[in-house]
Amino acid sequence: MRYFDRPPGAGTGKRPFMRSGLAGLLALILVLSSPAPAVGQDMRSGTVFDGLPRIGEAAADELSPQTERDIGEAVRRDFRQQGLLVEDPELVDYLNQLGDRLGATGPAAGYSFEFFAVRDNTLNAFAVPGGFIGVHTGLIIAANNESELASVLAHEMGHVTQRHIARMLAQGRQSSVVSLATAVLAVLAARSNPQAASGLVALGGGIVQDQMLAFSRDAEREADRVGLDILRQSGFDANAMVAFFGRLQNATRIYESGAPTYMRTHPVTTERMADIQNRLSVERYRQHVDSVEFTLLRAGLEARVNVGVDGLARARASIELRLRDRSFVNEAAAHYRLAVVANEQGDHDVAREALAATRTSLGASHAMLERLAIDIDMRDARHEAALAASTEALAAFPSSRALVQQHGALLLRMARFEEAANYLESQVRRYRADSALWRMLSEARFGAGQPIAGRRAAAEHYALDGGLLAAIEQLRIAQREAGRSFYVGSQIDARLRELQARYTREQASIGGQ
Repeated sequence: MRYFDRPPGAGTGKRPFMRSGLAGLLALILVLSSPAPAVGQDMRSGTVFDGLPRIGEAAADELSPQTERDIGEAVRRDFRQQGLLVEDPELVDYLNQLGDRLGATGPAAGYSFEFFAVRDNTLNAFAVPGGFIGVHTGLIIAANNESELASVLAHEMGHVTQRHIARMLAQGRQSSVVSLATAVLAVLAARSNPQAASGLVALGGGIVQDQMLAFSRDAEREADRVGLDILRQSGFDANAMVAFFGRLQNATRIYESGAPTYMRTHPVTTERMADIQNRLSVERYRQHVDSVEFTLLRAGLEARVNVGVDGLARARASIELRLRDRSFVNEAAAHYRLAVVANEQGDHDVAREALAATRTSLGASHAMLERLAIDIDMRDARHEAALAASTEALAAFPSSRALVQQHGALLLRMARFEEAANYLESQVRRYRADSALWRMLSEARFGAGQPIAGRRAAAEHYALDGGLLAAIEQLRIAQREAGRSFYVGSQIDARLRELQARYTREQASIGGQ
């Protein structure tokens, strides 16, 4: 299950969040020409939570909701194009389900959130326009419990509800012409020469950075207060926020850079900690039992931190020692971690034994356990056994998108292209925004000797990943191959016009570049 393997060039010391500076500069470009938003939207109401009004009405004119969404999608595409976006549906679905629970509270009412995972071992999370929130895998590993992870997500949601990005951009528009012009040039240069872009940012970023730092103290305090309200109303332990931030403060002394990434981008001052603790002084302790998903995902991520031969060997030795000494915190997590490591090592028998022990510890089956069992069989070249297990697992857990993807991949591996095409066709109707399913459908159609359908599926895959020109090209080729087939040709023509219009709009929004 190599969903978290690092791509070539990753892990070179280049941190993905550093690129959020360019993403922020992109926001500055788009805001200069964005239309004013519609008034009277629920997300901009003046509702008060915990004595804190929703701020941002004055800044609301800076970004329209659609422009914010466009910016957020562009940032996420940037991570995907760098190979830093974690596409594993188990993790992505979990983060968004957790976000849905937090978003169902009063302080978050009227807002739409979308969470994505970034492959990076640093402790970080960040909000970008459009309600998009990025979460580093290192943050999930560092959280001692689910409430701690929820506290960080709730804090980031607080940044969104208080429209801190729009307010920051409002300040940016008051910056000198030189600093804003330099920011625009930096983004434009980034498309062809990232080194030149870095130099431009360094040249003119001082004023903007000073403004962001001056702004951040109030913004962080506001996000803390909203986050605490969200935690309270969603049933998590609100004390987890101060516990996690306290550990981050202590960790500052041992980090080479002086502080964890999250501390550098979200400075935890003494005043902030005192404000949080004061608000929690009357908070009754509320126990929250970690979900199975959090327990297993965190264990799996920790197991895959080091995927090299030596790293896996060290990880396995450490896990086996804990199991022998019974010094683990969570027995199910320890066995699951061993199963993942052994599977990565190709020791399928040990992986199966550890997975069986995980089932015993949990006392029940789970979609994540079934997915790992199927993956073990696939790696062990037991494809028929894997297919039987996959069919059974889908019957037991029909809503698991991870099992759906895995079943399609298994059928393709077995060269059962016609069966795969029929299955995947039904699944893309359920999960229209799942790029991986469209990619597999394209492969299945080509394998089944259906190139026109294959190109149409490939176009959807490229479009979802932000490659509109590639999508348009696939449809143009399919259009030529369709020949005189009026029905198929008219369908292709209609979709081609949609994508061409979308491409034109996107180009116009960034100044025709």
